[in-house]
Amino acid sequence: MVKTKKKISLAAGAFLVLLILFFAFDKQIQIQYQKKKLEQLNVILITIDTLRADRLSCYSDKYVQTPNLDSLAREGVVFESCISQTPLTLPAHTTILSGTYPLYHQVRDNGGFVVSPKLTLLSEILSEHNYSTSAFIAAYVLHSKWGLNRGFDFYSDTFKDESGDKIISLDEIQKRAGEVLQDASVWLAKNKDKKFFSWIHLYDPHAPYDPPSPFKEKYADLPYEGEVAYTDEELGKFFAFLKKEGLWDKTLIVVTGDHGESLWEHREETHGFFVYDSTVRVPLIIRTSFAFPEKRLKNVVEHVDVAPTILAMLNIPVPEFIQGKSLLGLMWGTEKNWPDTAFSETYYPRLHFGWSELSAWYHQNWKYILAPSEELYDLPNDKAEKENLALPSDEQKNKMKKTLLKFIAEKSRQALTPEANQNLDREAIEKLASLGYVSSFSDVGQRRDLADPKEKIKVHNDLNDATAIVEKILAQDPYIIDAYMFLGNLYYSQNRFNEALSSFLEVLQRKPDYNFAMINVLNCLINTGELDKAVSECQKCLQVFPKDTIFLFTMGDIYFLRKEYDQALSYLFSAMKIDAGYAEALNKIGEIYSVKHDYLKAEEYLKKTLEINPEMTKALFSLALVEEALGNQTAAIAYYEKELEFEPLNFKAAYNLAELLNKAGKQDEAFQYYKKALGANPSFNIPYFMIAKYYLDKKENLEEAIKLCEQGIGIVPQDKYTALGYYVLSDIYSYLGDKNKSDFYYLKGKSILQ
Repeated sequence: MVKTKKKISLAAGAFLVLLILFFAFDKQIQIQYQKKKLEQLNVILITIDTLRADRLSCYSDKYVQTPNLDSLAREGVVFESCISQTPLTLPAHTTILSGTYPLYHQVRDNGGFVVSPKLTLLSEILSEHNYSTSAFIAAYVLHSKWGLNRGFDFYSDTFKDESGDKIISLDEIQKRAGEVLQDASVWLAKNKDKKFFSWIHLYDPHAPYDPPSPFKEKYADLPYEGEVAYTDEELGKFFAFLKKEGLWDKTLIVVTGDHGESLWEHREETHGFFVYDSTVRVPLIIRTSFAFPEKRLKNVVEHVDVAPTILAMLNIPVPEFIQGKSLLGLMWGTEKNWPDTAFSETYYPRLHFGWSELSAWYHQNWKYILAPSEELYDLPNDKAEKENLALPSDEQKNKMKKTLLKFIAEKSRQALTPEANQNLDREAIEKLASLGYVSSFSDVGQRRDLADPKEKIKVHNDLNDATAIVEKILAQDPYIIDAYMFLGNLYYSQNRFNEALSSFLEVLQRKPDYNFAMINVLNCLINTGELDKAVSECQKCLQVFPKDTIFLFTMGDIYFLRKEYDQALSYLFSAMKIDAGYAEALNKIGEIYSVKHDYLKAEEYLKKTLEINPEMTKALFSLALVEEALGNQTAAIAYYEKELEFEPLNFKAAYNLAELLNKAGKQDEAFQYYKKALGANPSFNIPYFMIAKYYLDKKENLEEAIKLCEQGIGIVPQDKYTALGYYVLSDIYSYLGDKNKSDFYYLKGKSILQ
């Protein structure tokens, strides 16, 4: 009996072992099958600018409901502790798309760095593996000129009005999520039968927070949350499109934020200054056509892991230069030795203020920040990072510091040299300024006695106040280059050009080769009419930066203002030799030939301009004028209409178009454009008279016609066109049978022309 029981026990044990082996073997078979399915998937990478993890309801239900991203999260894998390598847009995206740390790719800021051509991007790798590639960019800070466009067959980064004529408003150099996702949908519908990789960048949660209705009203006191809710709704529409097109289960979808937003935590309003979790902890959601064993992972992961994860999923070899790790093992549940470490940094305080850079190191539950005054946080018990546990002799702090310094040394080996920004054109500089990206840099060399940003945060915040406060800041610390730049920009915006000039010259005293300050000096001199001095200063700039297209263009512009057109053309053509795609220079060349009455050449260069940038409104307007001069009325009408499509408040275009239509006998159409011209510029007198004449010709609304003439005549100073108003009034009263008034207004008009 004992032997029988023993035999049964042995048999049961053997059966159990076989059962375990069977399930283990079955699991491996299932993983291999699913790996094959992964290889067939398309890829959509969605990066949402300035998105805190805790503002998605799949991470926290305290703030805002995001049902569409929640649904994606339920079907995919949620990483609860994903760390951005830097709280700045261009450097963060460079990490996401390259799988390398800023320590290696060396892109440390927006606007002042261009991605090295030696850095291979995910898009380039996938393109080599026969994926059709596209990118849809929502803000100018990721424009192709910064170098992230490589490897993309289509890179959509055209924004409303890229003419560079003026500092345009924020809404003209960013796109709302709805517009970006619509553009992406058009491309995806055309390419759905190919293998594709599409990167979609959404910008709405970035400051200033201005959600559209109904989110503006629903989140009146929480506009940032309103932007997040709006973005989620638009993503819901996009996900519905993917399902309708049969792409939902054929596509790997990765959603993350490039960085977070402080929202006044740690006294920081937005992001970039610190490396606390409010700005570097971001959402990361990965969804495929099947469910992974792991649904929510608490492991510490990084942006640097995104690119190698995508490649591993597609069974594409991960290049050796990539510094991140594939997350696939965590998702399968087979990775048992994940290090739970992460690195983050910001050079913003150093580059812009001459204060210390900051580096953060995560290890499991701990976070250490390397700063002049070190910080250590126990994150599970102090998520808000309010209790600094760092002590001089603290063993945990010293251990993490040692590890961090070793990590920095290792990952910085063979670091790339980023492209210089010396050839940024005026368009780029002005758009970055209007986005709020201050593009000046403080040269502190190898100094190590730099101030701790924690101690300087009030000074940083004060920079956002008025001129008097900036002057007070400079009295406290006269070495902050950004403060002089900021002060100069304040004066410039108030048309106080001489004072602005003094501020920009202060910058050049501290950094003589600083090109952004140089161009500001030239702009001040141009605005004060000191063109001779502007030529002299620009020559000095060109001695330092002989191949800088902005200085070549500016010199051409100065000579244009001096009416020395051949000299102007010489410098503009020099700029074109360096950058054949420099649309602004082509446009200026076209303008000069137009002024010289060489309309055929003007037409040639203006058309070249529009080939490069079809939405450059100044070129459209200039080309319409040229076509008028050449007698091509139909073409002129078409260009004026296109101009008004992009620039509806261009009253000159509206008026000129009305005149052409009027001459063509299309009075009803002309009437509409006269009204547009009047609405765009009520101080422009001629449309008043032309609308009044239209009513007279129609024999209707004559009381309104009289009022319009009187309004137009009342605009001061009066000019030769005022006579037209008197003549129209004379005709109206003649029609009404009032000869005395008719004669009176006729003589008034005649007196103006004598």
